[in-house]
Amino acid sequence: PFARPSIWPRSLFPMAHQMDPALVREIKSLPGNDACVDCLAPNPQWASVSFGTLFCLECSGQHRGLGVHISFVRSVTMDSWSGDQIAMMRQGGNGKLRDFFTERGVPNQMRIVAKYHK
Repeated sequence: PFARPSIWPRSLFPMAHQMDPALVREIKSLPGNDACVDCLAPNPQWASVSFGTLFCLECSGQHRGLGVHISFVRSVTMDSWSGDQIAMMRQGGNGKLRDFFTERGVPNQMRIVAKYHK
C-alpha cells in the first residue's frame, strides 16, 4: 500500500473509512434510493459519488465504463469513503437526478452511456 510521506501535508490524504450501517440506512432512505437510478432494480449497492446516486451491480459496470471523470463509482459497503464523498451522497439522491433528467427531456430508459454523455 501507498504510505504518505511525512513531508506531505495531511490535506492531500483525507481520512477515509467504510460507511457504518446507520449511514448506509440514511443514504438509502433518500427519495428514490431504494431502487437503481438507471434500471430501477431493488436494493442498489453501488454509488456514483459524482451524481450522489445509487445503482445495481450491472449498472455499476456501465458507470465504471464512463470513466471516473464522469461517474466515480464506489461500493456502498465494501469501499472506503471520505467525508466529502459522504457529503455528496447526502446531498444527492436518485429522485433528484431522475427529476433533473425528466425536466430536461432525458428518458430514464435511455442507455447509460447516452444519458450521462448528453
